[in-house]
Amino acid sequence: MNTKEFIISSSSDELALSALLIQPDTALKGVIVILHGMAEHKERYVGFMQACVKDGYAALIYDHRGHGESVCSKDDYGYFYEEDADYIVEDVKDVINHVRQVFPSVPVILFAHSMGTLVARLYCKKYDDTIDKLILSGPVVKNPLVTAALFLTKVLSLCFGKHHRSHFIQSLAFGGYDRKFEGTHENRWLSENMHNVMAYNAEEKDGFIFTLNGFKNLFLMVKRTFDGKGWKVKNPTLPILFLAGENDPVIGSVEQLHQAEDDMRRQGYDTIEEKVYPHMRHEILQEEKKDTVICDILDFIES
Repeated sequence: MNTKEFIISSSSDELALSALLIQPDTALKGVIVILHGMAEHKERYVGFMQACVKDGYAALIYDHRGHGESVCSKDDYGYFYEEDADYIVEDVKDVINHVRQVFPSVPVILFAHSMGTLVARLYCKKYDDTIDKLILSGPVVKNPLVTAALFLTKVLSLCFGKHHRSHFIQSLAFGGYDRKFEGTHENRWLSENMHNVMAYNAEEKDGFIFTLNGFKNLFLMVKRTFDGKGWKVKNPTLPILFLAGENDPVIGSVEQLHQAEDDMRRQGYDTIEEKVYPHMRHEILQEEKKDTVICDILDFIES
């Protein structure tokens, strides 16, 4: 097992994207590219990556712009260095182009979690023919209030500036999640595994409040993911797997998860599967029974 840290320069603005690659010592079955979620960092996925590598796959993850080491300074956590949620999608293209150059003859699987599923679906609008399978974990679902949230964020940006961190917007977006679960730990909605929650809360690179610029880009991604526009569908048989914890507040409900799946079917994708895990919350790869999830992911990749 070989580990390499390196930089991929964004073709959009030359931002240095901090990447981590783990490779097996044996023959390579494929490459799994991982898009992490909001307000977290790439190292949280090392355990998952190592499990994939043991099964013969290389795993590559990078910090999204405004996350982890893909920032100009710590003051830029949750700041995207753009206004229109385009660069973050094009960053995926830069990463996958790099993967295709380094590993030209193997399948490329795109795995995305939470906010990363928005980035992945927007990427698929234009570039679905560059990947061989797509896995969406804890996917963000359609929200009828996103247009109002976007407008409010723009107004607050005019008043306080793009770097301002609004506790009000944070509360509107996530304030109700913890109330769905008993307990006192902040961010307990993330998982039943309180060791994971406490580690998340203690890490400087996790759990930060987005800047207004970050929220604007986030809300734009939600809006565009479900607006039905711009889907080229070059690869309609792309195998897609939706994964979610039964108690994940991000999906709202299993019915809303089905609606998100149906949305992709309406765009023209005809090979969609789903797995919902009883009792699990948002971060299914951090739950105590995560090995079950990882086995299901690898089974899907190898099917």
